[in-house]
Amino acid sequence: MYDVVIVGSGPAGALAAIDLARHGARVCLIERAGHPRYKACGGGVLARAARLLPVDPTPAVDHVCQSVELRFPDRNLSFRTQRGTPVIFMTMRSEFDRLLVAEAVRCGTILREESPVKGVAIEADRVTVQTVREQVSGRFVIAADGADSVVARAGGWPANHHVIPSVECEVPVDTETLARFAGIARFDMDHPRHGYSWVFPKKEHLSVGVLSTRRGNTGLREAFQLYLRQLDIEPAGTLELHGALIPVRPRHDVLARGRVLLIGDAAGLADPITAEGITHAVLSGQLAARALVEGELDAATVADRYCRLLGESILGELGAAWRLAQLFYGYPLLRNLLFRSHGQRFCEKVTDIMMGERRYADFDLSVGGLVRYLKPW
Repeated sequence: MYDVVIVGSGPAGALAAIDLARHGARVCLIERAGHPRYKACGGGVLARAARLLPVDPTPAVDHVCQSVELRFPDRNLSFRTQRGTPVIFMTMRSEFDRLLVAEAVRCGTILREESPVKGVAIEADRVTVQTVREQVSGRFVIAADGADSVVARAGGWPANHHVIPSVECEVPVDTETLARFAGIARFDMDHPRHGYSWVFPKKEHLSVGVLSTRRGNTGLREAFQLYLRQLDIEPAGTLELHGALIPVRPRHDVLARGRVLLIGDAAGLADPITAEGITHAVLSGQLAARALVEGELDAATVADRYCRLLGESILGELGAAWRLAQLFYGYPLLRNLLFRSHGQRFCEKVTDIMMGERRYADFDLSVGGLVRYLKPW
């Protein structure tokens, strides 16, 4: 019988485990695979996320980018921002996640790997998680098992329909091609339509991917191949493409109910502008742990505390980001008009957000604000 059972050992689950174990809680961390395991993800850890980490991420960092480039190929527009310190730490998620899980275990967390969850039973005084290997009980369960969370379904939450498709691949390339993209996180807008493509440099290869903000887009693999040709990237080996669904809006209703707390992708906390999810995965894991500790494992107190903490630090910011994303992806003509005169200013602001120095709430999306932006043009 544990105090808390955490299902999913990505950054959200691992950070919750670390903070809980450091406060003396009995924690069991359940992972369906075994570490290190592959995770479909660009692997970019923003500076704002790195600041939250309780361990030095350097052992898992393949490359650092102090520049971010945003391109609109169809409009012949491009913008680049530069900072004196890394904006994005490029990692392989297998190594990054293993680093965090190792710290959780060092702090006293009990790790159960290669244990897919078959079912979750929620009772008045406990939660029981049935895996293919064993039955694990705890006073609380934290859902950190992704957008299609088994735990969330068991807790009565409906499916999160605000998910967007993506395809990514770790592309082996020659040293000349690798040098061409070194030091810069590159994003190409409107490829595909209502989405973007990216190139992230790693130690010995490039992480390349495409995503669409429209559900059900079935042409991403073709868009991926076209993107490689457009950038003159010739793979030096076999490609293995991986698809993923990214939740870009929180689930409806509260994110804690009874003895169940949702964090990370299970809660739907990815950034709707960049589709980056690690920052809020880390932060929500820490907030869940804080609510459990401060609420002294009382179900009603913990749920209320967690929802309050989310509202104060994540949900309001995601609401502002969602409104900006509606303009950014939903009204491309207006967006392109604004970028003609204010593109660099926009990119500088978003880079500051990546650094943790600014918030989406700083964008003025009122009618008056848009008129002021358009007036110089």
